[in-house]
Parts: sequence; C-alpha cells; structure tokens
Amino acid sequence: MVRVKRRYFVFQFHFHSTPTSVIKSSQIHSTIESMIARLYGDVGVAHFIRNLSVIYYNSSTHVAIVRCLRDDKHLLKIAATFVCRLANDSNDCSIQTLHVGGSIRQCKKYLVNYCIEQLLQMNAASMNQSQPTTPEVLFKNKKKKSNQQQQQRQQLMEVDHDKQLALQKLLSDSRIESSSIVVSKNEE
Repeated sequence: MVRVKRRYFVFQFHFHSTPTSVIKSSQIHSTIESMIARLYGDVGVAHFIRNLSVIYYNSSTHVAIVRCLRDDKHLLKIAATFVCRLANDSNDCSIQTLHVGGSIRQCKKYLVNYCIEQLLQMNAASMNQSQPTTPEVLFKNKKKKSNQQQQQRQQLMEVDHDKQLALQKLLSDSRIESSSIVVSKNEE
C-alpha cells in the first residue's frame, strides 16, 4: 500500500476593507472549490473533492492552513491567486501564500516564527516612530534624561508587554506549546 502524500499551504488573507461578518473555514473551502471549478472544470473538482480541506483558520490574523494532495499543489496555488472575493462576502480580498510544507507540524512552526517576526517588526516600527530625529539623538549628547523621555520609555515598555500578551494569544490560538519555541528564539 502506498502512503498518500499531502501538502499543507499557509495562506494569509488580505482584505481591502474590514470583513462584514465572521469568516469561517467553510467559506474558505467553498471559495477555493468554486475557483477550482471555474479554472479547471469537472476534472479539477474531481481532483479536489475529497482531498481539499481547511485545517486551521485564525480570524484575528486571517491566516489559514489548507491541505491538498501533493500532485495537486500547483493547481491549488494557482486557484488561490485568482480568488478575489470570499463566498457570501461582499468585500474584496487577496490571498498570499506564505509557506508550503509537507506536514502540519512544519506549517505550525512556520506560523510561530512568522508571528514572532511580525511582532518584532511592529516593535521596531513603534520604536522608530517614538524617537525623534533631532541632533541631540543623532550625535548622542550626554545630557540628563528629562521626565518626558522617561515617560515615553515607560509607555514603550507597556506597549511591549501588550505585544507579548498578543503573541502569547496567537501562539495559544495555533495550538502549539509556545514555551520551548519562544525560549529557543530568545537564546539566539
């Protein structure tokens, strides 16, 4: 007996405006299935009828994990690029393929690393916006810190704490034990 080989896609949905209703995995499934029917006809639907499934969808980050057969991965990737609107939703959207993996475990590891990278980028952007670009900062004059600068740093620390809480929530939503992964990321 031959093992059935599958591929797992990590898709991120980019909406042009805020979705009007809560998006469910069944909507994603029917949208992709209808696009496959439009592009490949009955043969495409026959390929995907039993082998296409949405494993995971996070409504706060709009990230989904979709499973298909290994031989049909190119058809799914092409169909995902042509999706411009979800079923039963009037908002336009586009789908970005973030990762293609051979197991759910690899996709979830990728999602954790992706969430960490996004939070680090958000943190760096907030740090750059909060620091003024005055000559004092550029040349690093040795002046005493004012109360206002100390208050700004205190607020940044509170924002960092909020981002850490958001990261922990995202990691718990992805159903992965976050302690081992985050610790190994911080040690590097």
